[in-house]
This record gives sequence, structure tokens and C-alpha cells, in this order.
Amino acid sequence: MTDSSRELAAEYARTAEAYEQYWSPVIRPMALPLLPKLPLARAARVLDVGAGSCALWGDLRAAAPSAELLGIDRSHGMLRAGASHVGRLAVMDCQALGLRRGSIDVATMVFVLFHVPDPALALEELLPALRPGGVLGITTWGKDSVTPGAAIWTEELDRAQAEPDPRDPSVMQHARMDTPAKLRDLVEHAGFSDVRTWTGQFSFQWSVERLLAMQTRCGIPHRRLRTLAPEAGAACVDRVRARFGRLTEPELRQDSEVVFGIAARPAL
Repeated sequence: MTDSSRELAAEYARTAEAYEQYWSPVIRPMALPLLPKLPLARAARVLDVGAGSCALWGDLRAAAPSAELLGIDRSHGMLRAGASHVGRLAVMDCQALGLRRGSIDVATMVFVLFHVPDPALALEELLPALRPGGVLGITTWGKDSVTPGAAIWTEELDRAQAEPDPRDPSVMQHARMDTPAKLRDLVEHAGFSDVRTWTGQFSFQWSVERLLAMQTRCGIPHRRLRTLAPEAGAACVDRVRARFGRLTEPELRQDSEVVFGIAARPAL
């Protein structure tokens, strides 16, 4: 595991509770259209790569009632938040999978591939873990996915002289897969066949307090706020809250584009 991956895992461990409370309910519905495209009903073993707090496991269990569910993530804190779900969990880097060849029928990578320093390597590691004909499903962000208030946060954090986002760019690989064509090329080059990609549009209506609660506990504003002294950080949040209070309902709506992909390990 690279240093950037360790730092990301530690960040998600710190913010696991807030992530599960505020962010998972936003992104879970965006992943659901992927599940009917996967052969889950007849799957014996399903692998959730980057399982996090296992927010999707209830849906996976409903779609794959006979399957053994396996979940891996680099963040022990995130997996601990999802430990109540029935299934097997392991701290594991998807760039170095410790899985038996041909042991997985269906794998999912839901909003995680862009967090991997080497996405191509992760896909190449996953390919042999699938049985011949096994299927991978992916979701990632498209080009038009901005959380409301981002520009306000940038202005106020810059005004407070907060440091730039400390997250290493190597775990923010969104630009490599933010269109169907890019995702298809990435997956095909890793050796998958029968690749199909498409997009979906989604909306989520935030309230001011829920948006502030999320952004002050996880994400870019949270990371930059941590670089300020407590008094300066509190003053910055107060200014943002005042400006958020003037936002209209349409301005508090998050409109997101999601890129979906399904692919198979070539049959023997």
C-alpha cells in the first residue's frame, strides 16, 4: 500500500461515522441502477471492492440471496462501521489482491476506482480473481458532479488562508474515468471483454444544515478546515453558514452525472 493510500485510509477511518450518516445516503441511490445489470441472482460469491461501511450490502443481499458476500477496503475504520452486516470483511489493497483465482462470480467497484493510485493495476489484479465469464460492475463520477456550496467554501477558506487540500492527487484519479469512453478504454486495456458503459443523471436536495454538517465533517472543506486554528476555522464556518442561508432551493440541489460500466473476464 502506498503512503497516499495509507493516508486516505486513515482519513476515511476518521470520518467514517459522518460519511455513513451524511454521504452514503446520497450516493447509494446513484449506484442502484448498476445492480440489475449484474448476474447477481445466480452468483455464489460476490466481492464488494472498496466496501466502506457496506452501505450497499442490503441491496446486494436482496439481489443475490444465495451468495456469500465478501467486502474489502483499505480503511479498517470504514469496515468497522459496516461490521453489523452479514458477510466477510477484510482490510486489503485492491492493487494487491489476496484472492484465489477464479473464486468470484460478480465484483463491484462503487465510487472507488478513482481513489486507487494505479486504477489499471487494480483492474488487472481483479481480472484473474473472477471466474471465466465472471462480471465486474463499476460506478464512478462523470464530469458534472459538484456538491452545492463548493465555490463559497473555496472563497471563504482562501480568505481564512487555509492550506490547499492536503489529499494526495494520486488518490483522486477522477479525470481518467469521467466519461463512458474513458472508462471503457481503461477496463478493456486491463483485459476485460464485453465492456459496456453508460451514464445516468441524479439529483439530491440538500438542506443548509445537512450540507454544512456533511462538509464540515468530511470532504474538501473538512480537510482544509483542519489546517486552520480552531478560532479561525469556527469563524470561517460561520461565514459559510451565513452565505448558505441565502441559497435558494435550486442552488441547494446536487445534480450529478454517474458513469456506469460492466465487463466480464473472457471465458476460457
